[in-house]
Amino acid sequence: MTPFDLLSPDRVVPALAATRKDEVLVTLAGRVAQSHAGLDERDLVEALRARERQMTTALVNGVAIPHAKLPGLPGLVGALGRTTTGVDCDAHDGAPTRLFFLLVGPAERPGEHLKALATVSRVLHEEGCRTALLGADDVVAMLEVLRLYGERARPAA
Repeated sequence: MTPFDLLSPDRVVPALAATRKDEVLVTLAGRVAQSHAGLDERDLVEALRARERQMTTALVNGVAIPHAKLPGLPGLVGALGRTTTGVDCDAHDGAPTRLFFLLVGPAERPGEHLKALATVSRVLHEEGCRTALLGADDVVAMLEVLRLYGERARPAA
């Protein structure tokens, strides 16, 4: 299983209307909270904001991986958002961020969270994946791109 298997169509936003990083966090956290009973949206947003205050989760090449750990969460949860114009997220290369993969993991299992972060980062670092995600026509196509690239990233048995 890859972190991309955590996504469902209701947690993919192909056209984020956000113009600020905080709006992205609130939108994606809302999608996650709607699909997970017992996950408090306010707690998730605050955990994401706290993580962003430590250091931006925007990487390079238009990618950010906002993430947090919450106690009592039964497993990893993900959401994906895409903007057409990009959002200033203080990325390391100064470029606007267009792809956001939100990842939330159980505080009690930090190793699982770190492995998922590493996989997401490795896959979204691939130019072909980013190009395909940005050019995908809809949610289904975006999920298929991540499924294909996620399969390539899966360690051999």
